[in-house]
Amino acid sequence: MNKYTIALNRLLTPKKYPLYRTTPLRYVFLHLLLISLLMSAPGLTNSYLSISSFSQLVQEKERDIPDFQMVDHQLELPDDREQTIPLKGGTITFTEQRSGRSSDIVTFTKDKLYIQSIAPITYSSLNMMDDKTSMIKQMKIYTQSSFFYFLLIALVLIIVQLTITIIKVSCVSLAAHGLASIARRKSRFMNWFKITAFLLTVPALVQYMNLLVPNALFNPLSWCIMILLVSIAGWYLPRKKTGK
Repeated sequence: MNKYTIALNRLLTPKKYPLYRTTPLRYVFLHLLLISLLMSAPGLTNSYLSISSFSQLVQEKERDIPDFQMVDHQLELPDDREQTIPLKGGTITFTEQRSGRSSDIVTFTKDKLYIQSIAPITYSSLNMMDDKTSMIKQMKIYTQSSFFYFLLIALVLIIVQLTITIIKVSCVSLAAHGLASIARRKSRFMNWFKITAFLLTVPALVQYMNLLVPNALFNPLSWCIMILLVSIAGWYLPRKKTGK
């Protein structure tokens, strides 16, 4: 059994939480990377579906795309008629409404392009798209390099998530180190960093559930679990020796 497996099994034994300080840093960062991959998975899935949908749209559903025009960076449909195009992974909608649909993979609204799990994109930033013909031309260029774009998106998502995770672990570790020192426990920041990195596992699983099935309770629940686990780890830290 390698040290990483031992570290994972240690999650089931609260008395051994302080022993995470003996875990090599390479396993700590490996664990943080795996957590980041888990948290990035829904976004990666949605990005893949979006890329696949654009590819299917221009290859199989080109005739179904409405003959729209862009006027002052706003979408104008013929007869103001909304159109929804069914695809294998979901639907793409063209509408003159100003908000996207949660049920769509992609929604072309009056002034923005909505793609699942990606911030809305204004048409003013898509200068090459003026009408149906130019959009199809750009999409064909885009889908020819779709694998490269997906890898690029995946790399960015994972790096961003890893950065957020490291910052979160660092902040919790700093707070835990300060409180442990006040409570006269033997404490070092790097020891807490290692402990917190593994204790983050359960809260991360709760937050992952929130990504799959959004619920306002999941986020505060994950923090409550994190605080509880850190408190348990602090309780089992050895006390500082006091001089006579």
